[in-house]
Amino acid sequence: MDRYKLSIDIGGTFIDVVLFDFETREVRAFKLPTTPHDPAEGVIEAVGSLGVPADQIFDFVHGTTLGLNAILERKGTQVGIITNAGFRDLFEISRGALEFQDMYRFDYHRPAQIVERRHTRGVAGRMDYLGNEVVPLDAEAVVAAARELHEVEGCRAIAVSFLHSYANPAHEEEAVRLIRAALPSCEVSSGVQLANEYREYERTSTAVMDAYIKPVLKNYLGRVAGGMEGKGFAGNKYVMNSSGGAMTFNLANAEPIATVLSGPAGGVSGALHLSRETGRPNVISVDVGGTSLDACLIVDHNPVDVFEAHIDVFPILQPIFDLRTLGAGGGSIAWIDGTLLRVGPQSAGAVPGPASYGRGGTDATVTDAAVVLGYMDTTNFMGGKMGVAHDAAAQAIIAKVAEPLGISLEMAAQSIFDVLISRTSSSVKEMMLEKGLDPRDFAMLGFGGCGPLFGPMLFDELDMAELVIPPLPSVFSAWGMMASDLNFSDQMSVMEVVGPGMMPRLAAAAGDLASRRTARLIEDIGDSVTPEPYFSARIRFVGQEHTLSVPYTLEDSADALFGRFSAMHKDRFGHTFDSQCEIVAMMVKLVIPTLKPDLSAGLAARVEGEGSRSHRMYDPATGAYVDCLRLTRDSLEPGKSYPGPILIVDAGSSLPLFSGQVASIDPHGMISVKRVGE
Repeated sequence: MDRYKLSIDIGGTFIDVVLFDFETREVRAFKLPTTPHDPAEGVIEAVGSLGVPADQIFDFVHGTTLGLNAILERKGTQVGIITNAGFRDLFEISRGALEFQDMYRFDYHRPAQIVERRHTRGVAGRMDYLGNEVVPLDAEAVVAAARELHEVEGCRAIAVSFLHSYANPAHEEEAVRLIRAALPSCEVSSGVQLANEYREYERTSTAVMDAYIKPVLKNYLGRVAGGMEGKGFAGNKYVMNSSGGAMTFNLANAEPIATVLSGPAGGVSGALHLSRETGRPNVISVDVGGTSLDACLIVDHNPVDVFEAHIDVFPILQPIFDLRTLGAGGGSIAWIDGTLLRVGPQSAGAVPGPASYGRGGTDATVTDAAVVLGYMDTTNFMGGKMGVAHDAAAQAIIAKVAEPLGISLEMAAQSIFDVLISRTSSSVKEMMLEKGLDPRDFAMLGFGGCGPLFGPMLFDELDMAELVIPPLPSVFSAWGMMASDLNFSDQMSVMEVVGPGMMPRLAAAAGDLASRRTARLIEDIGDSVTPEPYFSARIRFVGQEHTLSVPYTLEDSADALFGRFSAMHKDRFGHTFDSQCEIVAMMVKLVIPTLKPDLSAGLAARVEGEGSRSHRMYDPATGAYVDCLRLTRDSLEPGKSYPGPILIVDAGSSLPLFSGQVASIDPHGMISVKRVGE
């Protein structure tokens, strides 16, 4: 009998596992160390550690940053590019504009390109901007170029991107067909299939990134699937995409670029579900793991989406959450830069990890500072499965921070948090203020293994309205994957001024886009489905470069669409114009609801030991160690207030509250932290 739903999220330090039992309505969760030498091995081991028959799991949802890491660490495959003759330097030239932080640097050196120039080929064939064929495609040249790149140059993947393919994809589709027929062992990615809109560099970059990670992700997902099936699993296999939905393994193999922010997107999906279920319209999700911190805004119960993101220095045109990632996590290393204390972005990772792990690490990390200050429950770390070396943590901080700066151990440990929280709050403020948003209007949702640890300090520094800690915070991203629906996106270029005459054509084209994407979805899933389509139009005022994503319905009039865009423009930028606007692209998202646990689902495992006992913790509000209570989360009573200083723990995280802060359990089982008197 199909009974269980499983989600597994791989981070830089731990593998998070959540299993939901639809019969008992209980959630089981645990963490395992990441296996950096072979990530698939950790997933397969996790399935073997569940203690339930694998053949009773009907859905498996996976989040992985394997593709992202391959790009950041330059560990993808060798890629070749086939484009139009005369335009072989398109990817090399990229855009002339530098990032703001590099704009005035005279010592700026451009990062190494992923594709060497000698691996780019131009072939005859050309469409104009209206989609009319100017020069026929040279089929023989396409095959010859592909053979040379694959068989002579050793390229395992080829990215195909032609000018104006958004207006007419015929040449690009034919080139892809020719290459796949001639070279079945070579992976092929197409710009128009992945990003069917104008801007040739960004479209090419998307195809290159997809090709770069395709063999890596394909091999990984194949190993995961084979290992799970070897244990008896025969259910559906899904991967999180970067916009918070799940996609099949087959589609992830075909379009791996959609998974680059797979892991962090699971947390945002869970935050979105929580926002809607608990009636908190404005939320900033703060996911803090061992290696990084990922922040995302939810405004009026909707995530802030973008359709262009940068991975390293490379743009990708894909539906994606507007996530800001910082090198700030529990494993972030504290180091001295001259006479200045810095924290991160380097991380101790899973091996050897922080000094307090007792695995030979000697660097001082944020986790070590938390151990020294009493911000973590060392008697129940990782649910009691892992010991904590307090003396090793103290020695690392003394050697790497306290002695070089000539300060005490306690001051050094607290300074590590001060530096980290200051840097993090500045980035979060910038993220919110650039959108005209006030942090005081938002609740902070803290999760990840270190989200509850950082939360009370960060929420105070930002002067936010509330800090919310969900059940299972240390594995909340994996829980969010379980709470996500299946979604599948597609887009088309439009490039028309909004007016009454074009609206019927727009509605017909949008409906056709949804129908074509549904047909592809049915083919991919192998089952007849009727997804719910959601449309959005990327609109700008005539003369502008950048766009806003505006909700669209097939019944919209020109006035209604313009009014919605104008109101959004004024809300985002503080002004609007009484002038024409144009639609650059139309997006469709097809959504198929899934079975998911609700927020009230009970936990199958509780924190061992007594619900209340004494604890000693440093209180930055008073600048001294204080005696306080250590409470388990499941011992907290609804309707009762718990003022700080206090330490609240569960199986995977610790929440230190300080003087002036008070916690309570809200009607949905969330820990709500506010300031005394608010």
